[in-house]
Amino acid sequence: MEEKELRKQCLKLMDAADAVYLTTISKDGFPHTRVMGNLRNKQQCRASTELFAQHSEDFLIYMLTGHSSAKMQQIRANSKVSVYFCNPAECHYLMLIGNAEEITDPSLKKQLWQDEWKMHWPSGPDDPEFVLLRLLPVFAKGWYKEGPFEFKIK
Repeated sequence: MEEKELRKQCLKLMDAADAVYLTTISKDGFPHTRVMGNLRNKQQCRASTELFAQHSEDFLIYMLTGHSSAKMQQIRANSKVSVYFCNPAECHYLMLIGNAEEITDPSLKKQLWQDEWKMHWPSGPDDPEFVLLRLLPVFAKGWYKEGPFEFKIK
């Protein structure tokens, strides 16, 4: 498959996947993987529709977490992460790698905010525990229908 079409299919997977799996590295050097909400999925995060409309052809990823969480401690110590999207029914798997960064822009946090998250961050988008992570991946690797693929991003 041509790389342009493969990239398009990968972006469709990112927009449709129910979850994204984030892997960080602990201080003892072991990977830790956990499921995260997929903010690119419009059914899960209606507020992200406008933001991702501006990023429909790139691989930008935002994730939410708590400031004092283990994943944030790991990211502060080593920002190298991987994220994984999958659709087993279509034999489509995508791993993206890059450096995660904490975004402190209050207007972006408010733009993405959804009231159902108050169970985690009672003070809303201004809650000091509410953290917005951004990943601008540099490399993609995975499997799509007929076989493996990999490509650099940017």
